[in-house]
Amino acid sequence: MMSKVRQRKQKEKQERRFADGMPKTELASNSVGLSVFTRVLGITLAVITGISLLGYYRAPYSCLPAKRLTVEVQLSGPFSFKNKITPGLRVKGLASPESLVQDDRGNLYTSLHDGRIVRIKPSDDGRISAGDVVNVTSVFIKNIPRATERVDHGRPLGLRLQGDTLYVADPNYGIYSLNTHSGKVKTLVKVNDVNPSLGYTDDLDVSKDGKYIYFSDVTSLHSDKIMYGIYSGVCDGRVLRYSTENEEIRTVVDNLCVANGVQLSQDDKLLFVSETMQCAIRVIDLSTLKILKIVNVPIFPDNIRPTGKGTYWIAGGSLRTPWHSFLERNPVVRQIASGLLS
Repeated sequence: MMSKVRQRKQKEKQERRFADGMPKTELASNSVGLSVFTRVLGITLAVITGISLLGYYRAPYSCLPAKRLTVEVQLSGPFSFKNKITPGLRVKGLASPESLVQDDRGNLYTSLHDGRIVRIKPSDDGRISAGDVVNVTSVFIKNIPRATERVDHGRPLGLRLQGDTLYVADPNYGIYSLNTHSGKVKTLVKVNDVNPSLGYTDDLDVSKDGKYIYFSDVTSLHSDKIMYGIYSGVCDGRVLRYSTENEEIRTVVDNLCVANGVQLSQDDKLLFVSETMQCAIRVIDLSTLKILKIVNVPIFPDNIRPTGKGTYWIAGGSLRTPWHSFLERNPVVRQIASGLLS
């Protein structure tokens, strides 16, 4: 009996010794692992916080909450993908072409980032854009104010053609006309002709009788700060009307979240305006200057041009994504991004 009791006690003692030893070993191992994880996590959070604070306080402005939340539009129904546009011809050697117009002889005119306006001739067999590229002018206007001193030449963007006169919207100079034969430039609206001054003149359209020029000003921020204006949430874009008869300038619509492309209707009674950061087209009655309708689109709309069939082409730089919606709702994130990109 005593032998069995002694054996049982020895067995219990061994089990206690084993049980006492194992947790201590595991605890020590887990403690070391937890300590390393905590240090790595702490360093990572410190780096992220530091970078975020650097971006936040380096930002050139305080980002604002979205003035109006964008209406989300799905890529379905009338906005479903269609492959109806032919591949076309690629014209090489052009620096960031923006706008295009065509004359009655099949010549195309386009505006370039380096300040040039070029003519693209048709080929001998009549194919559009397949001929020689000829320089019409390199825009450099002396003795007038510029939106930014960082660039000493023009940056022609929106173009419209009436006869031999090319009307140009330029974020550095404002609005001017160009004779396509002589290359002579005439200034129509300087950047300081309005208050506040034009920050980024973008697109324009001209009434059929030539009496009025409608043009967009993306933001009051200077043209070299255009991306900051987009990130900031400041909706100070506007569309203005210039009278070619008495040189009067009048605001058509303001408080736009990046005013971009403009297009008159066939009868000149309506004006279509791209409000890029709202992913919307505003339709304005020019007799009352009231907004008749807002058409929401699934892209960030840029230029608007007629199709010739009573409808309109709307160019877009990119599709709206959930990431854009997140940025719109989080001004702090936009401010951090602005500072890091500055």
